[in-house]
Amino acid sequence: MKNKLLIAAAVLFAALMTTSSSMSVLAQDDPFVGGSITVASGTDPLTLNPLTYGSIYEGYIIDFVYDALIALDTENNPMPILAESWEHSTDNTVWNFTIRSGAVWHDGIPLTLDDVEYTWNLKLGDAGLPRRSWLFDDLIGITKFPAENKIQAEFDFSPKSADILLDFATGTILPEHIWDAVGDIYSFNNEEPLGSGPFVFEEWETGQFIKLSRNPNYFLDGPWIEELIVQLIPSTESQYYALSTGEIEMMGGPPPELEALAEVDPNIEVHEFYQDYIMYLTMNQRRYPNNVLEFRQAVLTGINRDEIVDIARYGRGLTCPASMSLPYGLYYNPDIPQYDYDVAAAKALLDSIGFTDDIGSDGIREDANGTDLSFELLVSAEAQESVDTAKLIEDYMADIGVEVTLVPILFDLLWTYVGGPGGTYPDKYDYDWAFLGWVGFWSDFYPNWAYWMFSADRWWGSDEVNIPGWDGTPKDDVTALCDDILYTVNETEISEKLDEIQMIVATDLPYIPINVLGGVALYRTDEFAGYVMGNTTGPDNWMTWLNLHLIEPVETEVAPAFTIIAAVVSVFAVARFRKRKK
Repeated sequence: MKNKLLIAAAVLFAALMTTSSSMSVLAQDDPFVGGSITVASGTDPLTLNPLTYGSIYEGYIIDFVYDALIALDTENNPMPILAESWEHSTDNTVWNFTIRSGAVWHDGIPLTLDDVEYTWNLKLGDAGLPRRSWLFDDLIGITKFPAENKIQAEFDFSPKSADILLDFATGTILPEHIWDAVGDIYSFNNEEPLGSGPFVFEEWETGQFIKLSRNPNYFLDGPWIEELIVQLIPSTESQYYALSTGEIEMMGGPPPELEALAEVDPNIEVHEFYQDYIMYLTMNQRRYPNNVLEFRQAVLTGINRDEIVDIARYGRGLTCPASMSLPYGLYYNPDIPQYDYDVAAAKALLDSIGFTDDIGSDGIREDANGTDLSFELLVSAEAQESVDTAKLIEDYMADIGVEVTLVPILFDLLWTYVGGPGGTYPDKYDYDWAFLGWVGFWSDFYPNWAYWMFSADRWWGSDEVNIPGWDGTPKDDVTALCDDILYTVNETEISEKLDEIQMIVATDLPYIPINVLGGVALYRTDEFAGYVMGNTTGPDNWMTWLNLHLIEPVETEVAPAFTIIAAVVSVFAVARFRKRKK
């Protein structure tokens, strides 16, 4: 037996020494370029115009193709991209950005100060652009310094660093030689986008896939994968099947039963996180009785938001506070009205304003004129969880005597009804209620989060979008407080004013808050390494696509005879790895 073991060891040692030049072990060295990764998306983008897009499906593609001066990492900290550095005057009114040398557009034309100047002037000249920082309203001067490769932005007040680094400088930079020839920007869908980002747009087969390829001239390290394919798969069940078979490597938003399957699949990891994404009900206050405060309060009191999170959102996320601020954030005011679910209290509120069921006893209340409290609720047909939420709202309202009829429509139509770009009369504002969501308020750490969301001076908080008809003293008071915060540097004063804003908003309810989204991402681990995670994002983020690289055994010299046991272990490790990848 001893001789057999010695012979086997000798044979194995000879084999190892003979194949030392090609023998691989599971060790990760520097990333190398290669491979293709496929992710799932639920629907086609409506536009790839960085200035007008409205949905996450569109922003997803745009963020890979275009770059900004600054990007936020997975911890929401600013990191240099097209701007390699920045500086500001002591009073913060003047900001200088040094543009990175060597950046080129995907067609090989150099990216220069002129492109940054062109983009800034484009946004400066059109206050109606949806994807435009509110700081352009206060931008009074743009100056280039070619010798230093710097561009300067001068403001008529002293913006905070967070204003500039988290909003202004994160805006997309556009190639002047392409966009200068565009006529009507609002109707330009940009179906073959050309940017300077880590991926080059290659192909879009409607209803099938979108293909992006590695930018070989990218000025940052990576991306290390050769090709990124976005497979268009509407059904989550179909997405999961594609994930489990290796057809795709990543998917988001699985229902609980699919998440449970992923938990026991050795090739799939589950990552949970919060999103800075708030879902809300907008009631068109141009229409009576939506403009009656007690009616809005009754509607919110009659909605079981905890149950919505549990049922429609699979237990992921949180009930959204009435102030629309993130409840785990730095500036959250816990003393605001909470509107706990209470059917009896909701009915009592409706009774107090004379909305009773006096005609026909059909279970539907009437207003003082005898008109039924009957409303249509618009919701995006492409978002199943939103449709499920709207169905629950429909049931809750029936319990308090308010008739709601669900109307699922395409998001682009919904967006124009509530006042988004492209909306025209009579369709603009031709709705009763609509269920929507929005991302990027950063209310967990950003001192001006309320400014562009609620201020009458900003597009989103104006009378043009989402809350048409919100008017009077509450809106004026919130706008004045938002303006005060802009010019305040004292952190205590900022917190106090944000407390006031939250109290006003939570009392007057320009929006009916529903939930803060929580996210779950499923991703395969047998093909790729280097996934980058964050508190508010999963592996499917901008930094992932720079860092992601194929798992591949690295060639190493076989160790001397005294380490032969380790080599044997490596052989078995490689065997298991190869089997798992098949």
